[in-house]
Amino acid sequence: MAAFKRTLFIIFVPVIIFFSTKQLVADDNWQLQDTPAEMSDAEEIGFGNQVDEYIRRQFSLEDDPDFNKAVNNIVQKVVAVSDRNTLPFTCTILQSFSINAFSAPGGHIYLTYGLLIFARTEDEVAGIIGHEVAHASLRHASKLYYEIMEINSRHEEELQSSMNALLLTTHLEEFEKDADVKGVLYAQKAGFNPDGLLNFLERHLDFMIHRGLFSMASSGFTGTVVARLNHLRKYLSSLEKNNN
Repeated sequence: MAAFKRTLFIIFVPVIIFFSTKQLVADDNWQLQDTPAEMSDAEEIGFGNQVDEYIRRQFSLEDDPDFNKAVNNIVQKVVAVSDRNTLPFTCTILQSFSINAFSAPGGHIYLTYGLLIFARTEDEVAGIIGHEVAHASLRHASKLYYEIMEINSRHEEELQSSMNALLLTTHLEEFEKDADVKGVLYAQKAGFNPDGLLNFLERHLDFMIHRGLFSMASSGFTGTVVARLNHLRKYLSSLEKNNN
């Protein structure tokens, strides 16, 4: 089911890489300063750069300069109206036909080639980028980092993986809904149609269903999907009323 979650949604996944890959966390250099709240900007940027190095070793990158320029132009427009526009945001296009997007701390955004050719409009791309920028604005990486470090400090290694997975599952729906709402607001402020993200997610869900790749009705995942889309529809409706 985790694989379907990563494919179906524009979700925040690098924390899985940070904290569940032993070769990454084994190095003391990965430990941040002992602060009770969240990463500083400098810590987050440094942390994200190390994750970026890891991701770049795992994927081939799209090197078409015009394609990259077009996507990063949208990124910069969205970042300019965000709450953390001082972060050095960048967008890397991965040579994969899967339909996916994710982010790492410090302003790193990753979109697959498959996602970009599936998107029909710049509004849809802007909504997706807004969602990923929102994860940074809402400091979701910091929140998960400190909660996971707390778990790891209190429990034996045998229990850490399962408890970290439970923590991620618990936060996933909350984080995705929050990033949806703030992300479409960013897209609108940047001059794009805020309906872009919803249009993309609905069409992608239909695509998955018709391809026979969505058969999890008994797992409760369908309810999570519907709840997320309904939450986004409700927010967009209120946004439209406020703008009239």
